Amino acid sequence: MQKKFSKRITVLFLALCFIILSYCIYRNINKAIQPRQQEVQIQEKNEKKVYPNLANYSNVSILVSIKQQKMIIYSGNQVIFKTTVSTGAKDSPTPTGKFAIEAERGDFFYNEESSEGAYYWVSFKDHGTYLFHSVPTDCNGNEIKEEAEKLGTPCSHGCVRMSKEDAKWFYENISEGVIVSIH
Repeated sequence: MQKKFSKRITVLFLALCFIILSYCIYRNINKAIQPRQQEVQIQEKNEKKVYPNLANYSNVSILVSIKQQKMIIYSGNQVIFKTTVSTGAKDSPTPTGKFAIEAERGDFFYNEESSEGAYYWVSFKDHGTYLFHSVPTDCNGNEIKEEAEKLGTPCSHGCVRMSKEDAKWFYENISEGVIVSIH
C-alpha cells in the first residue's frame, strides 16, 4: 500500500514539475516574440546624433512604432539607436508585422507617378515596394520642405521615412536579413 502511495506521489510530483517547466518555457518564448513596446526618449533637434558602429553589436533588430512614429534599433534587448520617422498615411498604411531587410537598396530613386523621390532607400517588404528612405525630394534631388516638416507624423505612401542623415547611416550600415518589427 505504501509503495502504491509513493508511486502516486512521485507521478504527481513529476507532473507538477512538467507543468511548471512548460509554463516557464512558454513565458520565455512569448517574451521573445512579443514586439518591444516601450516608450523611448528622442534627442533634441539641436543635439548631434551619435550613430552606433554596428560592427560592435550582435543580434541587431529594428522596431518601428506607428503609434509613436519612432524607429528603435536594438542589439538583443539593448537600445542602440532611436529616431523619429514617418510611416504611412491613413489611406496608404505601412504594413505591420515581422519582416527582414531585403537585398534591394539604392542611393536615390524618383517616382514620376507621385512626383517624389528619396535618398538612401532600403527594402524591407516585397522587394522594392516598401522601403526605409529619406524624406521626399523633387526630381532634382532637392528635399521637399513641406514633406520634411511632416517628419514624425504618418504621411508616407507606406514606406518608413527618416531624415536624410539617418537614411544615409541606415543605408550604409543595416545588413540584409536584419529583422524588422512594425506595429
